[in-house]
Amino acid sequence: MKTIIVCTDFSHEAENATHYAASMAKENKYRIILFNLQTVSIHALNAQVSADFFYTQTLKNQKKLEDKAAELQSLYAIETGHHLASGNFIEELEKCILLHECDFIVMGMAEKTLEQKLLGNSVTRAIHRLKKPILIVPAHIEYTGIRKILFAYDTHKSMTWTAMNDIYYFINEFNAEIEVFNVSESLEDFTEVIHDIDLNSGYDLDDIKYSFKMIQSIEVIKAIEEEIRLTGPDLLTMVPYKYNLVESLFHRSKTAIMAYKNKVPLLSIPLNID
Repeated sequence: MKTIIVCTDFSHEAENATHYAASMAKENKYRIILFNLQTVSIHALNAQVSADFFYTQTLKNQKKLEDKAAELQSLYAIETGHHLASGNFIEELEKCILLHECDFIVMGMAEKTLEQKLLGNSVTRAIHRLKKPILIVPAHIEYTGIRKILFAYDTHKSMTWTAMNDIYYFINEFNAEIEVFNVSESLEDFTEVIHDIDLNSGYDLDDIKYSFKMIQSIEVIKAIEEEIRLTGPDLLTMVPYKYNLVESLFHRSKTAIMAYKNKVPLLSIPLNID
């Protein structure tokens, strides 16, 4: 049985992602683990509240998480669990992944704010640091199945078999068709796309419904958005590239940008290159 971790802070976007994940879990017989990171307000820290206060808050948070897990189990007839943590978000989530042998993570995405633009948020940090696929669900999207996947593929970034294996898992799990979409300044890269996909796949391409599309443009994000508008996929898949310190000064992650702007769920698949 596959296990998915759903990150929740009980906000509107997190609740929507939770029910999206629960619907997916019901269809595919997944197990859900609700992950919540409890935080202490700056006011409580300044007031130097007692240890009893923190203990009481922990019990309340634990009960709230237990009740939500029980609610999902009742509504969707799925196996659920919960994991309450405190501390660093990424570190605690990594511990949860190991403890529950997670297969992928589901997170909700709020609308972009100025603070997120300047500092990023937990979703963008998870995209670039976790070594598990992350499904990012916009706040307005309900689960209606995954029948068509748009894979935005970059020929200039190295691909691994592990990343391709994760993509093919989703294709086969949901019996979906996939469009491999590449935006390039030169259409001569088209043969490179086909070669890379075939070389790195552990599957016979004849067994899946797929198509290739390549366009010439320097506006990558706009091109992906337009392709989403034209084809109406249920899922956008991207593999984020890990820039070094110097590169990060000049490049912004296209995966992170699409996580903010996306109108459909985004599956971010790590390269898993150390």
